Amino acid sequence: MTRPPIDVVALYPQVSQIKDQALRDGVVAVFQDLWALSTWQDIAALPVSWEIPYSNLPHTQCIVTMALAIADALVAHHGTKIDRDLLIAASVLQDASKLVEYEPGPDGKGRHTDIGRQYPHGFWCAMLAAQRGLPHALSHITMTHSSSAAKFPDSIEGKILYYVDQLDVIAVHKDRFKKHLMISK
Repeated sequence: MTRPPIDVVALYPQVSQIKDQALRDGVVAVFQDLWALSTWQDIAALPVSWEIPYSNLPHTQCIVTMALAIADALVAHHGTKIDRDLLIAASVLQDASKLVEYEPGPDGKGRHTDIGRQYPHGFWCAMLAAQRGLPHALSHITMTHSSSAAKFPDSIEGKILYYVDQLDVIAVHKDRFKKHLMISK
């Protein structure tokens, strides 16, 4: 028995702001694909990580809001060119892979699935986005948004997402950044 689809736009209203219809539909479809593969029964029960027992839903909602606020500030003050559609799409999908990277454990906490152990964070979402013909820039941002990624994001959209994700983790968990003194001659 298949479960009903999740209302992605109700969870992330900014999706309706994506002007490119194909991208908007693709974001929803990728999220639905991941939801269909997931063992989670309640999206709000999905944690930020197995070590951060905080719901990923408000985490991602905050990331979308912060990313757009930063983009708006950069545009207003510096005239920075930002692909708003791409930023919204990447912000919504950045942690969607967690739906298949984690599963509820017997203790009710999240634990890694085989996918979560075998692939880097964000890979599954990036792969599904590519299979659906969505921009490679979206897959790149999804794969590089995390501090655990092997590569740093290339685009301004990816860099915004990278930093707001780190800031929000600090807000809900703890500061993971360390300042190192750099001496150059």
